[in-house]
Amino acid sequence: MPSRTTFPTVDEMAAFTRRLAAVHPGRVTVRELGRSRQGEAIELISIAAPGARGRALVIGQPHPNEPIGMATIMAMCEELLADPETLAATDCDWHFVPVADPDGTRLNEGWFAGPFTREHYARHFYRPESDQQVEWTFRFRTDGFDTGEPMPETRALMAAIDLVRPTALASLHNGEMGGGYFYATAGAPTAYYEQLGRLCTSHGIPLHLGDPETPFSQVLAPAVFTVPRAQQIYDFLTSVGGDPASLVSGTSSLEYAELVSPDVAGIAIELPYWRDDRSDDTSEDPEGRTLTDVVLRGLALQDDMASRIRELLGAGDPPPSPFLDAVRAFTADDGYTEGQRQSALADPDGGRPATVAEVFSVMDNVHMFRLRLGGMLLRALVPGSAAAVRAEELFSGWCAEAAADDRAEAIPLADLVAVQQGAIRATVEQSLSRLAV
Repeated sequence: MPSRTTFPTVDEMAAFTRRLAAVHPGRVTVRELGRSRQGEAIELISIAAPGARGRALVIGQPHPNEPIGMATIMAMCEELLADPETLAATDCDWHFVPVADPDGTRLNEGWFAGPFTREHYARHFYRPESDQQVEWTFRFRTDGFDTGEPMPETRALMAAIDLVRPTALASLHNGEMGGGYFYATAGAPTAYYEQLGRLCTSHGIPLHLGDPETPFSQVLAPAVFTVPRAQQIYDFLTSVGGDPASLVSGTSSLEYAELVSPDVAGIAIELPYWRDDRSDDTSEDPEGRTLTDVVLRGLALQDDMASRIRELLGAGDPPPSPFLDAVRAFTADDGYTEGQRQSALADPDGGRPATVAEVFSVMDNVHMFRLRLGGMLLRALVPGSAAAVRAEELFSGWCAEAAADDRAEAIPLADLVAVQQGAIRATVEQSLSRLAV
């Protein structure tokens, strides 16, 4: 990829798209799929390979704090257009949505140029509440429950999927700390799933060998899981007495793509900004804690975090803002944490010793949510107010605790882009093998 050490901005991606169309007339098509709620264009870059069997759709910025994909899309477009033989060899037409959530991305750009520390990242962090997340707000209906009409950004992705009818779909996500992992459609050969893990290790990125993000994802290979489904989340919440409306805001792009192209091969790529070798350490926890003990401890700390943030929001009476909406939503008592607690208590495997990777993933989730929500809380509160002063003290303490447990090393952007490119190519190859059957 071209040498760069910072993440692209929305304006840079728009300029890149214009340049591609100007430099490669007749080879690059740019379509406007729709407009964001703030009026930003959401575009589709298309690069056709004559006679190709496959159709790949690559989604960048499905969440606004996940900019690796923008750099990956830049690198892939440049490579595909540099050599007609390289493009032809893919046997695929390529379609890219460079920025699925431009409004939210602009609220993260304060950390895109570094310094790449967790504190700086958190102080400039933004992630919208679940019902405002472009990737997960495709319409979902079940048992009288209906998430309603999607927002404009999601309708733009729907338009892309309807237009392309992809045989392969790649959604470019980022984690934060630890190891890489993937969500993929089931039913592919094991060799494909194992190849995804090798891409990480070959670029010095450890695998995430702790628990999956969701308790209902199945393990397809080390650090490769099945895609969580909206119905699974709905069933999980209702089974523990939670309110589905608090968390189920729709289905994912992959579920929608399966309606349009039932045999689509899909992947969501989750890569961290910082590596930590504990993420793939499967030795037993030296303190001898059980898996259930570790999970329950992490959930208790997250409950404490949410309680402290709710108290500060109540004391601060902040003005309306995207940060306030997000913090309120993420600290609401929606039943999901209680569901995780019940799931941990019922886990027949929970009495065994936890691994180092499992302890790391649970405790780093605590640090991650504290820093994410603490940073957005500071952006929501009125600067200099009593609540803001207290929030700064709380946030600084959380930063210190995270730093004390920190073995982080920033991963070069070139390695992150290489892994995303490799996983996209592997998924396209897998999709073509399905067409050949």
